[in-house]
Amino acid sequence: MNIHPRPIPQETVEGLRPPLPGYPYFAHSDYFPFRRDATAYSAVNAWWLADASFLVYGKSDFVSQTFHDSPLTKQGYQLEWLGTADENRGIVIANESVMSIVFRGTRLQTHNVFDLAEITLIDQNDFWTDSQFVPAASRLGGCVHEGFREAFSDVSDWLDEIIQRKTADQTLWIAGHSLGGALATLAVAHCAAMGVPVQGIYTYGCPRVGDAEFVARLPRQSHYRFVHRDDWVPTVPPEILGYTHAGALRAIGTATPRKFWDDVTKGIDELSASVKSIVREMRWDMGDLPFKISGLADHAAVYYATLLWNELLETPEATTPRLPS
Repeated sequence: MNIHPRPIPQETVEGLRPPLPGYPYFAHSDYFPFRRDATAYSAVNAWWLADASFLVYGKSDFVSQTFHDSPLTKQGYQLEWLGTADENRGIVIANESVMSIVFRGTRLQTHNVFDLAEITLIDQNDFWTDSQFVPAASRLGGCVHEGFREAFSDVSDWLDEIIQRKTADQTLWIAGHSLGGALATLAVAHCAAMGVPVQGIYTYGCPRVGDAEFVARLPRQSHYRFVHRDDWVPTVPPEILGYTHAGALRAIGTATPRKFWDDVTKGIDELSASVKSIVREMRWDMGDLPFKISGLADHAAVYYATLLWNELLETPEATTPRLPS
C-alpha cells in the first residue's frame, strides 16, 4: 500500500480556503481506523478529526460526495448534519461504535476581487460573534465568551437531538476548528452538565472560550487543543479579560519557522502586485492570490489536517495499524 506524506499547502487563497477539491479526505482511514476507546493522545484520532474539521466547511453536496467516496462507508459510518444540510453548523459521522460530532468554523466567501474584504478568513457574522468579549455565566460553572455562548445556543437543540440517539455502545467524540473549536468546547460543557460522558475532544486553532473556573469543570480525559505555528486565533479573547485555554496543548508546525516581518512585508507586496495584475487583465478569479500573512495563513484548516497526517506517519501508531475486523 502506497502511503505517503501530504504536500505542504500552497499559501494562496485557493490553496488555503476550505474545502479543498481533490484533497484526500480520510484516505487510508481503513488502514488507520478511528481509536474509539482512546484515553491517552492518539495520533490517528488527531488526524481523523482534523480531516473532519476541514471537510465540514464544504457545502452539503461536496461533503456528501466526499464522504461517500472515502473508505468510511465501508466501515459502517453514516453522515448526518448538525442542523439542516443547507445551513449546517456541523456534521455527525457515526457507526455502531463511534459517534463523532464536528462543529463548523467560519465558512468563507472569497470568490472574486470584490470579496477582498473577506480575505482575512473571517466572515462578518462570525467576526461579530468572536468580538463579543463580555463574559457570561456558564451552566457548568464559571464564565464563557458571550458571543460563543449565543452561537452555541443556536445549535444546542440540534445537538440534544443527536445525543439522544447515541447508543450505549457508541463512544462520543467532539471536535472543531476555529469557531467550531469554541462550539465543540461548549458542547462538551453542555454534555457534562447533562451527565453525558464524552470520550474525547480535539480542537484546532481554537480561541479561548471561558475563564479558569469554567475550564476546571470541563472533563479532562482526552482533551487536546492543537495550535499551528503562529496561528493568531488561539491568542483571543485576551487573557487580561480573564479567559484561559482548555485542553492540553499540542503544538504543530512545519520545518521552516516563520519570519514574521518578512511575511508581513512580502505578503502584502505580493498580494498588492497580484491584485493589480488581476485588475489589469480583467481576471476576477482570486484563487491564485498569495496569502502569506503568517497568523492568518497558519490558521487554515488544511494545515492542521495535512501536518497531523504527516505526524501520524512518524509515530508508532503508523507501524502498528489496527485493521478493522
